[in-house]
Amino acid sequence: MKRVFLLVGVAAVAATTFAQDPYINDRTLNTSDVIGSARYVGMGGAMGALGADLSVMSNNPAGIGLYRRSDVSFTLGGQIQYDDPIPGESKGTFTFDQAGLVFSLNTNDDLRYVNFGFNYQKKANFNGNFLTDGLTGGLSQVDQFAYLSNNWAYEENGQLYFPSGTIHGLYDEGLFGMYNRLDGAGQTQYQYFANDYPSTAYQYSRLTRGSLQGYDFNLSFNVQDQYFFGLTLGIDHLSYGAQTVYTEFNGTNGRYRLFQEQDISGHGINLKMGTIIRPEVSSPLRFGLAIETPTFYALDSRSTVGLMAPNGSYQFIGTTATAVGDDNYLEYNVHTPWKFRASVGSTVDTWLAWDVEYEYATAGTKMGYPRYGDYDGGSLAMDKDKEMNVLHKNTLRGIHNLRAGVELKPTSKLAVRAGYNFYSSPFKKGARLDQNVNSLAMEYTTSTDWMNLGATNILSCGIGYRGKHFYADLAYKYRRQSGDFYAFDDSYTTADADFVEDNSTLAGATLGHSGVILDHHNIAVTLGLKF
Repeated sequence: MKRVFLLVGVAAVAATTFAQDPYINDRTLNTSDVIGSARYVGMGGAMGALGADLSVMSNNPAGIGLYRRSDVSFTLGGQIQYDDPIPGESKGTFTFDQAGLVFSLNTNDDLRYVNFGFNYQKKANFNGNFLTDGLTGGLSQVDQFAYLSNNWAYEENGQLYFPSGTIHGLYDEGLFGMYNRLDGAGQTQYQYFANDYPSTAYQYSRLTRGSLQGYDFNLSFNVQDQYFFGLTLGIDHLSYGAQTVYTEFNGTNGRYRLFQEQDISGHGINLKMGTIIRPEVSSPLRFGLAIETPTFYALDSRSTVGLMAPNGSYQFIGTTATAVGDDNYLEYNVHTPWKFRASVGSTVDTWLAWDVEYEYATAGTKMGYPRYGDYDGGSLAMDKDKEMNVLHKNTLRGIHNLRAGVELKPTSKLAVRAGYNFYSSPFKKGARLDQNVNSLAMEYTTSTDWMNLGATNILSCGIGYRGKHFYADLAYKYRRQSGDFYAFDDSYTTADADFVEDNSTLAGATLGHSGVILDHHNIAVTLGLKF
């Protein structure tokens, strides 16, 4: 069966591509973390109602309206993963998390202050690695590739076309085979099946690097010290790289290895609007509201795929049905969900400040491909991949984020802080990477693994010093999250009776998941100057 291409205009561009799907998009664009100035991190990012910190312009732009002096700061830090790294790799990495400034203009009118701000802030840090393994119960990744071939491989002008170059490479190396049978209409029908022996176990490693960076440009207002308004234009830059190795075993013998390397980069744009209101000028109690538009990303992906077969031969393989190459390229677009935020905060004299916030990110991720016409690349407008977007809808759900922070000042110059964050899981219960989707991206899939991430809990604390102009802050953060890793999808064992009949070892077999710990520790140090 040949997949139906509704996006004919981009077929040539996507002729060699590493498939994009809900799991890769969530891995690279989900910002369920707290990164920024050390004061912001120490309070768990809960400053949407308190304001007056450079990092708050990414959360509630109106918070910059509370500035009454100009400010400049930068933040350095480090990250150490909790779990053991891949042998030969490091557990830690240096980070540059934030740098920005605010220029505050006093108007001496009902419009008390007009503030202009810029802030660079890391939104996600991809540096890390993990190694996991598990039992296959007699199943194999090759079984899934053979099943996909039954659904999507076809013959045209004497040439066999497989769902991807990876699958074609496995077929050429004899990891699965084909025979002819007659269907009910007497027509020749190809049937694919896994060769040799069933596998007993697998091992998988992933090494990632890079970050998602935000550049925020802010304009904010203070009206009568009671109403605060702000607008932030955000420009994001994504730089993500991953190296993975998947190995299957039969007993103690390696059956084959699949090597993959992918680099994703590009830019996005969004708009954030917010307000902070003090119901009574004489009261320190304040309420904050903010909304963030979807981020419109124009991205490109380059990848290489290599296969080490059972006989020890190694080859680069392409990601189309027939292509062989090591420079696979795709341009694609992603539109992230809307985000809505509400916060409440207050101070007690000069010795205590607190803030509690709630954020909801909708489940509206959309994916597609640039509209070219007379424009050559980089267009934010896109032709949607409807089937892939249905898969996003079936896989991802809205994310709830609850954050709280407190700051205690035992003296006028010393502050102690603590914060907490909870992010709900972005994946629906029972979510899986369904590759039997009539999507252009799935035509070129090169891997079968996915990981359903659990909820995220973040604990943070910090300390700060405030002089007349100079200030310094230190924060510690522990981010706790785990995931259920699946090497491939075993739904083919029940989806197709003929396929199972042709591969008798599949009957009743199931593939379990392996647990992966993604916890890490962070330290951030901020130096700043107010003038």
